[in-house]
Amino acid sequence: MPQTNDAQWMRLAIEEAIKGEGKTFPNPIVGCVIVEGEGIVAKGFHEKAGAAHAEVNALSHLGRIPKEGARLYVTLEPCSSVGKTGPCTKAIITSGIKEVIVGTIDPNPQHQGRGIEILKQAGVHVRFGVLDEECRKLNTDFNERMKALSHGFKK
Repeated sequence: MPQTNDAQWMRLAIEEAIKGEGKTFPNPIVGCVIVEGEGIVAKGFHEKAGAAHAEVNALSHLGRIPKEGARLYVTLEPCSSVGKTGPCTKAIITSGIKEVIVGTIDPNPQHQGRGIEILKQAGVHVRFGVLDEECRKLNTDFNERMKALSHGFKK
């Protein structure tokens, strides 16, 4: 069931994402907020390439187990694979958060939709598309590179 403040919380996640602008290449900028009840209890962003992602930073800043009913808002679908960092999907599942609201789907053809599916299979309620266009606009260059990749071109 959509929360009446979804757009408000996602706008705050977008503000977090912008803090990483120019520091995360070749990765996208991503922001995250964790909400309990009607208040933010933690936030995070992807600070630089190779460093922890927004979701992991927000969970770390929380510093405790999220309360029952906590919601995680993230501007881009959580990653689902191991790279320089572990998968954010695993961190979310391990945290016990049972509701994740995603701004936009990851355009990377290797990841697109996988994070959402992994979370759902683990019993996490996932909604996506909250402020989709605004979240996509955060990563125009990244999105173009992923579009080229999905068509077999390197950019």
